[in-house]
Amino acid sequence: MSGRVLVVDDVATNRLLLRAKLSSAYYDVVVAENGTQALEMACSEQPDMIMLDVMMPDMDGFEVCAILKAGQETAHIPVIMVTALDTPEERIRGLEAGADDFLSKPFNDLALFARVRNLMRMKMMFDELRLRDLTSRELGLTDFVSEQEIEVEAGGPILLAPPCLLQGVEWDAQLREQLGLATIVTTSEREAMNLARLELPDCFVVHQNLMEGGDGLRLVSALRARPETRQAAVILVVENGDVQTAAKGLDLGASDYIESPFDGSELVARIRSQLRRKRYSDRLRSNVRNGLMMAVIDPLTGIYNRRYASQHMNRVMERARETDGVFAVMMIDLDKFKSINDRFGHDAGDAVLREFSRRLQENIRGVDLVARFGGEEFFVAMPDVDQAAAAHAAERIRRAVEGSPVVLPGGAGEVSVTVSVGVAIASAADVDAEAIIKRADTALFDAKESGRNRVTFFARAA
Repeated sequence: MSGRVLVVDDVATNRLLLRAKLSSAYYDVVVAENGTQALEMACSEQPDMIMLDVMMPDMDGFEVCAILKAGQETAHIPVIMVTALDTPEERIRGLEAGADDFLSKPFNDLALFARVRNLMRMKMMFDELRLRDLTSRELGLTDFVSEQEIEVEAGGPILLAPPCLLQGVEWDAQLREQLGLATIVTTSEREAMNLARLELPDCFVVHQNLMEGGDGLRLVSALRARPETRQAAVILVVENGDVQTAAKGLDLGASDYIESPFDGSELVARIRSQLRRKRYSDRLRSNVRNGLMMAVIDPLTGIYNRRYASQHMNRVMERARETDGVFAVMMIDLDKFKSINDRFGHDAGDAVLREFSRRLQENIRGVDLVARFGGEEFFVAMPDVDQAAAAHAAERIRRAVEGSPVVLPGGAGEVSVTVSVGVAIASAADVDAEAIIKRADTALFDAKESGRNRVTFFARAA
């Protein structure tokens, strides 16, 4: 895994040492001598990671980190703070400034590369989400969200998996007092997995050794493998100095690790950092999903639009080829819809479209697809349906619309509505989706020309 790392240190030998270590692992390394230069290079070089010394003359690493995390162009760049003062207070201060991780001098190569790999993976994931989110924002589908705006006080519980119940009680008391979030305690690997499925925790704190022969590393791996827990934060607790287990845990998918015994405030700071990151990624994923939905959903009726229906037709045709089956396509048009708009106004017309969409969905199967093609024209794709079944379904739709008037908003009364339906039957031999839709559209035209409020099938030329 390669990437660009910005090393920031006012001591030349430290810069040279880190450059040599990182370059040996094929990372592209750029260096800065002080905080001011680091802030400039973070914008100009756009590194994938920043390794930031704490003690520097012009501005210390905490101040630089806070500025980086407050900037829209640099907030997403992971920061590892580097210090010779390996105390809980230093680490807590760094995490509160926005640092993603902490390394102590002198470096342990195993810990260094494990943390770098872990944060590089995280950065790649966030870059992909941010890119998709940017596309959605440029299309006007979602709004910008900053990681700094994310609140950590709301969400799912925290699951604690300590090595024994006594430590579980201690962890629980510390977190409840300082975080105010719900916690669940279990010392069983199997129970942890069951609770993960039922409670959907946002964060797991897992000791490397669990009771009843449980294995914390195996639990970390299992949590990352399951779809329902894949995005949760996982903090591995390792015995003091056990760098090998810590590195293995990070490579298996742990978000972070902390050495035991630990200061409760440091664990709280690490959980806050992980929850903020997790909820930011959740928000980005939600934005992407919402943007995709807005791209394929008709905003007025809440059903799919033509873009989605066109793609869906390819899948319907694939199924027909696989099963050597047939399927039906309907084009449906609200009769004399313009007169409703002219007489009652566009709000009334919108109400009619929404009500028709509702009735249409109530009268098709779950496997069928309904879409609005634009204006008052609608589309239905019905897999595994022959002409007799399609005729029955089309008549059911027509009667459902004709059977009762639509109540208009604002006390404007009621209006009777009818529809014309054109149907085309296709088979595995048909390979052109647009041609099939055009046949249904031709049948719809015939239905309207024949007096409206009727179902007409496309008649193939002899």
